[in-house]
Amino acid sequence: METRKVQQVGGGTYTVSMPVDWADEYDIEAGESVYLYTHLDGSLVIRHNEREQSELATVEIALADTDAATVERMLRAAYTAGFNQIDFHPTEEFTTEQRQTLDRVSQSLTGVEVVEESESQTTVQVLLDTSEVSLRQSIIQLRFITLSMHEAAIEAVVGETTEVEFIAQRDDEADRVFQLVARHLNRALTDFEELNQLGLSRREIFAYYFTARQLERVADHAVTMANIASRYDTAIEGDVRTEIKSLGGDARRVVEESTDAVINGYASEPAHSALDFCDQVSREVAAVDEVLADRTPEEAIVVARILDSIDRTAKYGKNIAECALQNSL
Repeated sequence: METRKVQQVGGGTYTVSMPVDWADEYDIEAGESVYLYTHLDGSLVIRHNEREQSELATVEIALADTDAATVERMLRAAYTAGFNQIDFHPTEEFTTEQRQTLDRVSQSLTGVEVVEESESQTTVQVLLDTSEVSLRQSIIQLRFITLSMHEAAIEAVVGETTEVEFIAQRDDEADRVFQLVARHLNRALTDFEELNQLGLSRREIFAYYFTARQLERVADHAVTMANIASRYDTAIEGDVRTEIKSLGGDARRVVEESTDAVINGYASEPAHSALDFCDQVSREVAAVDEVLADRTPEEAIVVARILDSIDRTAKYGKNIAECALQNSL
């Protein structure tokens, strides 16, 4: 960083001198033009030439003897990194499996479409208009998905339902929303225009990303509990069954209150409430865990794994609350 004094020239023009080393590096001489970009975060960026397109406009990806799993990873990585156009090129020719994978994964991502297919190239285009994206609304949507998954998983664990197949489908929805939020964070790290179109600061975008990451982990634990419920034919009886259902609701309350603190302007009161309640949930989980010695080994194993997921869910809410509290300052 260098410091320059602002000077006034004439009636109302302000000037700031440029560093000589920077001007020499780009062969800038007196009388030439530079390009100024103002941004909502208060930044004024000076460029030696006019940028015709974003660094995230296009990426080229070569596919050799690439299996479907690798193709999927590369497409998801390019999307999340923030590229608008993703061109895939085979070493010789596309396999049927590669083309099917590109079509399937494109359909699973928000605003993505295969726009061109030929023997030498498949072009995947991201058609999202950033100015129409609301990260706040995405977080609200993601919270609804994950908490509904969690509630359904707890109901399956305590034997109130056997319908758990849809939880995996909702997990795909949660992943899609999370990848959308991660994409905009990555774009904001590279492109100032992304900040302007989202109308957010980098700190705000990161808080939304961090919240989305914790919610996505809550969804993963909902899937874990649903799998346990469908895999183990072990009935959970008596007070433990009641405690699990109650603790599941308490853990979701921690997540809900902490997320409220983020999406409502980093209010400190719900953040403190969520942090206190999380500690209470952890103590109650530990108390239930202590009585498992009186249960059969099969039931003790199942309940212990469920209690671990409930405790982790509450702690993901705690992470969100701590993020909100930091931003409130």
